[in-house]
Amino acid sequence: MNDHSDSKNTASSAITRRQVLAGATGAAAAAALIESAFAAEPGLLGKALVPATRVDNPLEYYPDRAWEKVYLDQYAYDRSFTFICAPNDTHMCRVRAFVRNGVVTRIEQNYDHQRYKDLYGNQATAAWNPRMCLKGYTTHRRVYGPYRMKGPMIRSGWKQWADDGFPSLSDTPSLRTKYMFDSRGTDTFVKISWEEATTYLAKGLIAIARTYSGADGRRRLIEKDGYPEEMLEYWEEAGTRTMKLGSSLPPHGVIGKFGMFRMANLLGLLDAHVRGVGPDHAKGAREWSEYTWRGDQAPGQPFVHGLQTSDIDLNDLRFSKFTVQVGKNLVENKMPEVHWLIEIMERGGRIAVIAPEYNPTATKADYWISVRPGLSDTAIFLAVSRMLMEQRWYDEDFIKKFTDFPLLVRTDNLKRLRPQDVIAGYRNADISNGPSFKIQGMTAEQRGRVGDFLVRDIRSGKLVPITRDDVGKHLETKGIDPALEWRGTVTLADGTRVEAMTVWEMYKIHLRDYDLDTAADISGAPKELIEQLAKDFGRRFWDPDFVGKPREAYPIAIHYGEGINHYFHATLHNRATLLPLLLVGSIGIPGSGAHTWAGNYKGALFQGSAWSGPGVGGAYVKEDPFNQILDPTAPVRAHNVRELMHGEEVSYWGMGDRPFVVNTPSAGRKVFTGKTHMPSPTKVIWYNNANLLNQAKWIYHLLVNVNPKIDLIVDQQVEWTGSAEYSDVVLPANTWLEFQTLECGGSCSNPFLQLWGGDGIKPLYDSKDDGMIFALVSEKLSELTGDKRFRDHWKFMLEGRPEVYLDRVLANCTTTKGYTVADIMAGKYGEPGAALMLFRTYPRVAFYEQVHDSIPFYTDTGRLCAYADIPEAIEYGENLVVHREAPEATPYLPNVIVSTSPYVRPNNYGIDAAALQRESLDADLRAVANNKLSWAEVKKTVNPLWREGHTFYCMTPKSRHTTHSSWATVDWNWIWSTNFGDPYRMDKRQPGVGDWQVHMNPEAAKKLGIEDGDYIYVDANPADRPFVGWKQSDPRYKAFRLLTRVKYNPAYPANTVMTKHSAWIATERTVKAHETRPDGRALAADTGYQSNFRYGSHQSVTRGWAPPMHQTDSLFHKKVGSMGFVFGFDVDNHAVNTVPKETLVRVTKAEAGGLDGKGAWEPTRTGFTPGHENEPMTRYLAGGLTKVKGAR
Repeated sequence: MNDHSDSKNTASSAITRRQVLAGATGAAAAAALIESAFAAEPGLLGKALVPATRVDNPLEYYPDRAWEKVYLDQYAYDRSFTFICAPNDTHMCRVRAFVRNGVVTRIEQNYDHQRYKDLYGNQATAAWNPRMCLKGYTTHRRVYGPYRMKGPMIRSGWKQWADDGFPSLSDTPSLRTKYMFDSRGTDTFVKISWEEATTYLAKGLIAIARTYSGADGRRRLIEKDGYPEEMLEYWEEAGTRTMKLGSSLPPHGVIGKFGMFRMANLLGLLDAHVRGVGPDHAKGAREWSEYTWRGDQAPGQPFVHGLQTSDIDLNDLRFSKFTVQVGKNLVENKMPEVHWLIEIMERGGRIAVIAPEYNPTATKADYWISVRPGLSDTAIFLAVSRMLMEQRWYDEDFIKKFTDFPLLVRTDNLKRLRPQDVIAGYRNADISNGPSFKIQGMTAEQRGRVGDFLVRDIRSGKLVPITRDDVGKHLETKGIDPALEWRGTVTLADGTRVEAMTVWEMYKIHLRDYDLDTAADISGAPKELIEQLAKDFGRRFWDPDFVGKPREAYPIAIHYGEGINHYFHATLHNRATLLPLLLVGSIGIPGSGAHTWAGNYKGALFQGSAWSGPGVGGAYVKEDPFNQILDPTAPVRAHNVRELMHGEEVSYWGMGDRPFVVNTPSAGRKVFTGKTHMPSPTKVIWYNNANLLNQAKWIYHLLVNVNPKIDLIVDQQVEWTGSAEYSDVVLPANTWLEFQTLECGGSCSNPFLQLWGGDGIKPLYDSKDDGMIFALVSEKLSELTGDKRFRDHWKFMLEGRPEVYLDRVLANCTTTKGYTVADIMAGKYGEPGAALMLFRTYPRVAFYEQVHDSIPFYTDTGRLCAYADIPEAIEYGENLVVHREAPEATPYLPNVIVSTSPYVRPNNYGIDAAALQRESLDADLRAVANNKLSWAEVKKTVNPLWREGHTFYCMTPKSRHTTHSSWATVDWNWIWSTNFGDPYRMDKRQPGVGDWQVHMNPEAAKKLGIEDGDYIYVDANPADRPFVGWKQSDPRYKAFRLLTRVKYNPAYPANTVMTKHSAWIATERTVKAHETRPDGRALAADTGYQSNFRYGSHQSVTRGWAPPMHQTDSLFHKKVGSMGFVFGFDVDNHAVNTVPKETLVRVTKAEAGGLDGKGAWEPTRTGFTPGHENEPMTRYLAGGLTKVKGAR
């Protein structure tokens, strides 16, 4: 604008702000102006300064605006680049970083999704914008923060062990004390070069492989270290099988994260050297899972549809007419995606929330159903299912074509009735040319095991065999109309007679236990709301607006997350939530289904198939180190793929590095871990992209009693975390902004294929890309063994050309075949670096193909299964979906099955109800105690832990400000995370700029004499927490016992406390710092590790569990990373899903909340905090503070 002056208001001798900022061009000029002003009018300098020109109408004109440059320059930048914010929260947002003088000064949303396309011209919309949460906003504060790993480090005791030649720790256990394996948390670290780090690590891998191979290895593992014989099932004489390598969410980084599994497979070459065996006998490392062990996986979904988990693109939410959010705080935990939930409201849909607490998502709901924690709402879904069946609010056509409700079951053995049972000489039908084989990859051996099934055909009145391919229209083609309501006597081929009935008929009898009144009593939910829920599920069958309309007119979706899956009986709850959807047919159409964002499409985003190629698993991870592809243009052939590694579930280490074996009263020593799941002894842990140790649910038990027997722990991460504190070798990785070469990833909640890297900032410290770290270690193995194949395995990484590997992956996956790195980076599909995954539909709709193309679901029956006839389910009393109380988190009989059904016949192994109530039995015994009682009988029982004062359920959900443990100590995020954020640390008891807190109902707290803001002790079962064998005299007990703040929160029920999980744990070093530093910070000397706690962590009160239903050998389901099937274990698919919420706690006051422990926490005096509301605040909460004129 023009510069106008007002002579009437400006003295000629005065110094204006414009003159100071624009006219004075140097110190001398400024001095001259000031001197001139004093000469004209003596006095203070302030008298010579006058206000800026008054402007009556700034739209008409404005004086000189050059002063604004001071503010505008804040946003100046030299260049910008995009990268993917890829924490372990499934979002994968492309954001833009702005760089000035080589430093990232800010990060913003990129608003680019409307440009993303696929090979066929399909295009995303601007509705995906914006995408970035507050974690992305502060990513650069994490990158430039004080807790980064700044170079390779090695633990002093481990270095001495290596320098002494790696003497056997098993043969001489005292060496574990000498080299401080049993006290890693008090040892020191030494900074070393990458050359030294890779040398030490490579030598350690070679030495450990030798130590635990062959006869000497067996002797050490069994006789010396005491591992059970079963753990050698997949050891197979190879020390490399004691090495556990894992990465969190590998689809978020193909090169660096899947690269860990490539390294695990490569260790088969090391085994060949150590044992002198050929390729056919070489064994790689154990591949550790990446999601089940955290407890996020939905363990019951494979039982129903055969997939790891049903996922959608989250924009599919907008198409739901009714959604039920169950134990899922979507508003808080899916921040970039929550606008899709809001769109349901805008489009006239209905929302119901089922959760113990009144959470942010409940504020958006049409109604909120508060329930007793511990999955009591399983009973709600069973009652809803019963009401739908009784009111005939169900889709009979869908049920017959796509579910197992018409299939027949024998009542004598509870197994499905098979054609071979009744038809002498029956042979399974030939389906080798059908979708089971041609599309889904079934093998002949699997076909034989799965077999055929029987229905009663209404038209002929006969029992008719059907195959797993006989779904949808194929059933009509055969002219079969299966009966739902049939029960009768069947003559078997051997002449005997047995009763049989449909699954439908069995459920009609079984669900008599779950009437509305009983479900309300079990769950604590209002009966009328359960009834309303049932009406909303059945609306298409009674509401005139929807009656007679197709399923697409009223899609229903259920969304749940770790809030459900963190409990022991999540398998049953998952199955229960799907029952109403099976009945109304709300699956396979837009806006439908049951989803949890932690599953199959995460593993299958880069999956293989017979037509596409072997996927990321074959094209990259399992490249044969004995037959490598060294030509960058050569295709991947079958002979270039060899699986040398073997999968394993991390949770076996997490529960004590053991399989689940229980000494029972009646069955003796019983192994509940299926053979396909069996772990090996752990001697090496090497993990990246996750704060693994810090996230372990029983971490303090592991640190004290388990990890001392582990010979090498390698932490490969960007920050110095709790895992680094207890590691032996620490390898610093680059952040997403510092990647020196290309990386590629995808997400389970959106359709975006993302590439980035190579154009960001230079690494701040002596860190490297993950892929380069593996390459350098392998290069050192080449040097030490003389075998160049170790180096050649990472040839293109070492040459700075990882795109060779990426192109192989893209060319061999079902979702990316046809893309190339060059095309994507050139922007051929819109935004440079981005494209759309090749999905059947946009949004991606789970099971669209099954319903629209009439192909089988991924179960043994090819149908959605309400019934589980595998031997384990029958033995444990879970063949039909039942409500079970928890083995710990219940006031009633631990682990009891609530049922009087004659078709539920569990084995309790001699662990009866009386024994369970006399005293708190060992957790393993409680976990396998399968007692069946009516609800009336259950209410008369008591859990001894509850009787002894552990009367609070402890919930541990995610925080919106962290992703697992990422961002937990970033200053802004920590301040935001709790009500005790204080950058000035006025109270020196605070561990840092914030504290951690437990939410607690005000009235419950007051009854215990606990004031808002007080410090409290939170204790769980003293038999095994914070660790087995603790004593009050042990300084580790003080360090590892949870001491934290309490925050009044009336949103929580009276018997429930909540703390957000995976904050950075207290360690011996941080406790020492907190007690000795003048400022009281929990900041470890030597390592610089910052804890979020003064003492302990939320893992002080949780432990490792191994639910038996997660460990079957019989469950038939889809493979995790390719089109094919498997029985039993598969990583992140059918495996132990650890359950941290399975805990009861006792809460006691420790210290007053006021400054330095004196008096009350100051905010309690304001009148505006929960439990201390003054009169205006009370009126405000009641809606009476503001009056609207004319309103009644």
